[in-house]
Amino acid sequence: MIDLVFKNSTSEQAPGGAFFVKILESAAKTLKLGGSKVEISVNLTGETKIKNLNKKYRNKNTATNVLSFPLSTDVLKKYGILPLGDIFICLPVAKKEADGENISVENKLAWLTVHGFLHLLGYDHETTAKDAQAMLDLERKILRKIK
Repeated sequence: MIDLVFKNSTSEQAPGGAFFVKILESAAKTLKLGGSKVEISVNLTGETKIKNLNKKYRNKNTATNVLSFPLSTDVLKKYGILPLGDIFICLPVAKKEADGENISVENKLAWLTVHGFLHLLGYDHETTAKDAQAMLDLERKILRKIK
């Protein structure tokens, strides 16, 4: 079960919380997290906010498409609660990338959500080429299962 806190901090039109719950539930099912209550937030934000977060936490002074901030609260896991953390998606960057890739904004948001979700679970594509490929393969597997 996904316990989602969703916020669109932009003035732009975007899918609502139900869209993201569907994606996250598919990801949780694929990753066999079914026995846990997964707590997560998805925040749609603008370029200035994501650039500031990227600079503060990653020392990169640029807007990016998605950032994930995992929580580390092992205490709740024994009660079947998995508080994962926060995903920030830059809606303007996502829209530009979707346009450049000739895909729908919804498809881009789905991929970014899954990508951020995997980061919250500890997956990393910046360590080795093997890790990057494993993460990409898992993203594709999850996205294929979304109806």
